[in-house]
Amino acid sequence: MFKTILTILAVLFVCLGVFMTMDPNLSSNLQNGLGNIVSVNQNMITVSISGEVLSPGSYVLEKESTLNDLIVMAGGVSDKADPNAYILSCELKDGQNYYIAPLVESEDICEPVVIDKVNINTATKEELMTVQGIGSAIAQAIVDYREQNGQFTYLEQLLEVAGIGNATFEKIKNYICLS
Repeated sequence: MFKTILTILAVLFVCLGVFMTMDPNLSSNLQNGLGNIVSVNQNMITVSISGEVLSPGSYVLEKESTLNDLIVMAGGVSDKADPNAYILSCELKDGQNYYIAPLVESEDICEPVVIDKVNINTATKEELMTVQGIGSAIAQAIVDYREQNGQFTYLEQLLEVAGIGNATFEKIKNYICLS
């Protein structure tokens, strides 16, 4: 038993030595007493994309990247993507999730049905209320937010509107567009 433990410790130290020679930052961090090693590149951001893209997931891009750059990394949009639901020149924000909405209902296999969408950048309070999940208070909050902050540049910006949380956003995201 003692020999097994001694062998495991010897292998562990050899592996640690190999890893320290591969990454000089590791050995200096260990010498400085820093147990947790975090590699941060100040010029990079991490974002994720879902919806009608070919390869949804999380990606690391340069800080000044746009939604177009993210879509390219995700393999492009599918043929079901609504081109009015995203703005390619939108600058990405670190840690943000981006959603590419569909143009047609996915449940209808036999014949695609185009989704009637409401433009959150131009719709009146009454037009916004036609979307199931948007009542009078939320519609007014969207109009107020738009008047104070300008037009929405990505769908997830709706989460910044008072009264809209993840559940509401999930309910309405396929029925809204930006242009």
